[in-house]
Amino acid sequence: MCSYKHIIKSIAVVLSMAMLFLSCSKESINTTQLYPENADIPLSETFDFKLTYTLKGESVLELTAPLMQDFSNKEKFKYQYFPKKFKVVLTNKNGDITTIMADKAYIYKNPSLTELIGNVKIYNDKGASLETGHLFWDEKNNHIFGEEKTILKQNEEMISGTGFDSSLDFKNVRINQITGRLKVKNQS
Repeated sequence: MCSYKHIIKSIAVVLSMAMLFLSCSKESINTTQLYPENADIPLSETFDFKLTYTLKGESVLELTAPLMQDFSNKEKFKYQYFPKKFKVVLTNKNGDITTIMADKAYIYKNPSLTELIGNVKIYNDKGASLETGHLFWDEKNNHIFGEEKTILKQNEEMISGTGFDSSLDFKNVRINQITGRLKVKNQS
């Protein structure tokens, strides 16, 4: 009393079950074999990235970049990479604005540090500016430093040198191998 359709359906079910059991019996591939920890494969990519950090309803930090690659999947050394134009606009509690730009940047998780690379420019609304090719920014301690040629302009002065260490507001500046134009007070 079995119909031809019933037999075909039974054969299809048996073949499907056999394929299921055969596929499950093979060893599964560990994702670390496909994507080893040292491979440069980001966890995610974000295009037209914009991050706004606010404190008490006021914008304190605004970070923009055309592309952000998140490498927080790295077990030992987590970071975010900005391979194309990186820009941060900071506003302090007094309303002073500082802008940081670079061709590319890395934001490292531990230690918490930002590395700026290529055409690094920092300027504030007071007219001070800094230009260099490579710089590190410790945001937590409001500290910037680097070892490359640096040009600092502020208060009609232009100082250049190799090696730089300062607070982000350009107070307590230390530049090595100084050359430039300095304003000197007349003490007569």
